[in-house]
Amino acid sequence: MKFAHSCTWGILLLLTTMFIGCGGSPTNDHLDLIKESFFEPHYYFVEHDGLHIGTYLRSASMTEDNEYEFRTTLTMWSSDGLTLVTDTVYQFSARPPYRISNATRTIRAITKERPYRVEQLYPDWKSDAKLSNDSSSSERFGLRDFFALELALMANLESNEGEVETIAKPLNDAPISTRWTIKGRANKNVTVSSANGDRATYSLEHGIPRLDVLIDDTGLSVIRVAFDDFDAFDLLPLHVAEDIRIPIDQPIENPRTVSSLTVQFEFDKGELGPWISLLDAQGTLNSSIHTKTSKEENVNWGGETQDLQTASRLRSIIAEVVQGIDDPHLVVNALVAYVNRTLTYTNWNTLQSVEETLDQKIGDCTEFSQLFTALATAAELSARTVVGLAYHQSSQSFAIHAWNEVLLEDGSIRVIDPTWNQTQADATHIEFPTAYQHEIVRTLKNLRIKVLSVDYDSDLNT
Repeated sequence: MKFAHSCTWGILLLLTTMFIGCGGSPTNDHLDLIKESFFEPHYYFVEHDGLHIGTYLRSASMTEDNEYEFRTTLTMWSSDGLTLVTDTVYQFSARPPYRISNATRTIRAITKERPYRVEQLYPDWKSDAKLSNDSSSSERFGLRDFFALELALMANLESNEGEVETIAKPLNDAPISTRWTIKGRANKNVTVSSANGDRATYSLEHGIPRLDVLIDDTGLSVIRVAFDDFDAFDLLPLHVAEDIRIPIDQPIENPRTVSSLTVQFEFDKGELGPWISLLDAQGTLNSSIHTKTSKEENVNWGGETQDLQTASRLRSIIAEVVQGIDDPHLVVNALVAYVNRTLTYTNWNTLQSVEETLDQKIGDCTEFSQLFTALATAAELSARTVVGLAYHQSSQSFAIHAWNEVLLEDGSIRVIDPTWNQTQADATHIEFPTAYQHEIVRTLKNLRIKVLSVDYDSDLNT
């Protein structure tokens, strides 16, 4: 996984660089007020296009080594059904000039113990080498740099105009400079904007700037909320019914019988984003119906835990549908057929529970796949819902779709699609790379697909 190429890391960097750089001439008293204010946690919702998609927490503490520790925690759903948590921690000496001593970023899936990735932001071998050869190494990054924007705002409490430049160093290979401009003040709030199109609003509580709203140029926003709202927030995955059609250079004939497919992804801005982990240097991707083998430790096999009433209802369905069937492959076939004949497809953007799906017997691909996962789990199979792109013959384009995988005892994986009644999903099903869901959706709006080769199997799903 290469998260650094995704837009979420853009906003994480933005949230960091808003407090890194050089300001005007604020006093040491200002710095003391700001760093002490962070011992009271700040709580935020993360939104994308008006939808709550996660949470963000900022806090501070003193370590056992008597150092200041500033922590940010970002929690959002990933495209593969896991909840990803990113902890970024900065530590500074407790004495002026409060120089940085350590910085790390850790990404975890909260349903798994092993971290996805741990990054040593500072010091690393590059910054160590740079500092050892730099005569000004004693002037390395400190708290005054970390809180540069707040300090600049405190130094200009009454001004409606002003600029401050923030620079990310030494936490980046190439320093990234951002110039912020004070745009106005109203009701004890001050609004700033950057040359990159990012906007932020700070409230001046007792003269101390506190971030209230941050909106970046991708549509991702961070909004401060009360602890009670933050604590009560129920993190849910984004619904996959997005009205996004990915154009292709030529239609795919008989798509439900495609056994292998080679395509080339072309993005308007040439940025592969999270797709870089799946594409080669030419931006091509190969998809095949050949049996997959599970090697991904972080895949979350199994659906959400059901309440007792729903679990009992699922077991009753299993007893009826798979009665007398012992072969796992035949059990999978029976469940695909049951879901497909039981539910009526509707194109909507409503997320409902498995119980509601069973009651109403309607849904789109999300409900079809989630019901299959619930039934397969009740049948003691390892299954999961998969989200990605699939070819829609009606529109002759790729679009967001949901389907299923089943992990069998021999380690092989069956890919099936109950929405389209496929006991073997065709090769136009392309799973999203591991990344936050909104990152994927954003890249699709700038994507075109070129079909390079197609192979067929006339016996597929017959």
